[in-house]
Parts: sequence; structure tokens; C-alpha cells
Amino acid sequence: MMLQKVNSGLQMLPLLANLLRSAGLLGVTAAGAAALAWWLSDGQGWLVPLAAALAASVALYGYGARLVLRLYAAQPVDPRQAPHLWAMVRELAGLAGVVPPRLFLVEASAANAFVVGRASRRAALVVTSGILRLLDEAELRAVLAHELAHVLRGDMLPATLAAALGGLLAWLSRAGTAADDRSAAERPGWQSPLWWLLGPLAAGVARIAGSAGRELAADRAGARLCGDAPALASALQRIQADGAQLRSFGLVGRYPAGAQMMVCDPLGPGGWPQRLFRVHPPLERRLRELRGPGVPASAAAQRQAFERGVDQQPGGAVEQRADQRGAEAADLESGAEG
Repeated sequence: MMLQKVNSGLQMLPLLANLLRSAGLLGVTAAGAAALAWWLSDGQGWLVPLAAALAASVALYGYGARLVLRLYAAQPVDPRQAPHLWAMVRELAGLAGVVPPRLFLVEASAANAFVVGRASRRAALVVTSGILRLLDEAELRAVLAHELAHVLRGDMLPATLAAALGGLLAWLSRAGTAADDRSAAERPGWQSPLWWLLGPLAAGVARIAGSAGRELAADRAGARLCGDAPALASALQRIQADGAQLRSFGLVGRYPAGAQMMVCDPLGPGGWPQRLFRVHPPLERRLRELRGPGVPASAAAQRQAFERGVDQQPGGAVEQRADQRGAEAADLESGAEG
């Protein structure tokens, strides 16, 4: 008997809450654009502010995901480059009952992953090269399931809008930096003087979209989807313990509003700027939730059937898949360098 689709058990409440969050973010964008247009036009009528508000909201909704991918220098992954990674995503998307998302790679030693997009049929799943090297197959599969759970719950749209809007604010905070000052351009956004004004606004935007409850719910749904809660718990522990995680994801340092999208908090310890943007629950709480009785391994039988099917394919034994994934990671890195 086919496994019942995971999204059939999801309630409408998270979807409605995320729609409200998205509407709030679009409202903030419209209000900001209208206020700026009113100021620039010296208060000469409402037509220009209304047009600016509409244009800004449409642009954020239509191009927010593209902007986030550009901010984090994500590159598309061709199925021929990483057939095994694509196979895992397609299998999990089939279990979830959603269109397989497009795959993107961020060249970063820090291990992390996130999804962006405005609808499930237009989702983009982003992984770092670091996560491909750090995690084993079961752990990587569990992380991908966690990200697809965000798609199922409707978390993706407000997270994308917040990351795009916060990214624009971070970019504006460095508007006064000289174009040829490369060291200033590489510094975290919160070291810019203007960031002391725009940073709290960007943090507020990030907190509209992200929350500890959202991550805990995605952990539970992802564990049900992949049927392997221990693998997800192990992945979270390894990502958190990875030293590179706290040092090298400089892109998030420059655009911290996107941290709320990540499977694990990429900001690391720090002062008030990091604390403003931190929305992830403590690791101990996430592990406790995953090890609790309320996280059934409902997809275990389906996963076993999938692995048996791979075993029966010529040259597709389960024992060979770790080597396949390692080769794919090397191919992706060489392609990015080229």
C-alpha cells in the first residue's frame, strides 16, 4: 500500500499564518516605498506614492526569490552533475506530493541548506558545498526532508520575502561605502554606520518570517517525511558542531536577514547584531523534540522500498552511494570554480 502523503496530515493553520506573515511583509514594503516616494515628491499628491507602493510589492513578490539566490551567489545544479542528489530530492518530493524543487549550490565551507520561492511549484532548494562534504547520506536526506517540510507548511514565502527585503536593507546600509573599498564591502553589514538605523528594521522583518516554533514544526514534519528522526537529529548536531559553521558563512554575515531560512543558525556567537537576527530554537530543544514520542517514523517502509529499488538497478547498490555522492560534490565544486 502506498504511503499516505505527508502533507495530508498538515493543518491549514500554519498556511493561513504564513499568508498573514507574507501580507504583513508586503505591507511593510509598500508602506516604505510609499513613504520614500512621498518624501521625494515633496508630498505632491498620492498617485506617485501609491504607484511606488504597488510596484515595490509586486517586485518583491515576483523577484524576491531570484534576489535571494543572487545575494547568496547560488548556482543552479544540473541533474547530470549530481544525479544521486537529484534522485533523493525527487523521491522525497514524491512522498510529500509536491513538484521537485530546483537545486542550487552555494560554494561555502559552512554546512547549511534552505529553500526559497513563492509557491511549491516554483521552489528552489539550496545546499552549501560544506553540507555535501559533512553529512552522510541518511543525514543529508533528513535535512532535505526538513526543507521540503517548509515548502509543505507554506513557510517558504514569508522567509523568502524577509530575506529579500532584509538583504536590500543590508545593501543600502553600505550605500555610503566607497566603491573601491573592498575591505569595507567584505565586512558584515552591522559594521556600517547606517546599519545601526536599518539593522533593527531588518531584524524585525526577519522575526516576522522566522520563529522557533516554525523550525520545530519543520523538524517534526521532516522526520515523518524521511522516516528517520535520528538521522535528522544527528545532522543538526554535526552541523552545529562543525567549526566552519560559525566562521565561514560570510554571505550571511553581510545579509543576516537570511539566517532565519537556514536549517541551522549560521550566525554563531556574538553581540547584539547576531542576537537580533537569531530565531532558531536551542539545539537541545530540537533534539528533545525529535527524540520524543510524537515523531513517528511513518515513512520507514517507503524508504526501505526505495532502497530495494536502487539495489536492483545495475551498478546502483546502496553501498556505492556514499562514493557517488562524494564524486558529485567534487564535480559540483570543480564546476563552480570553472
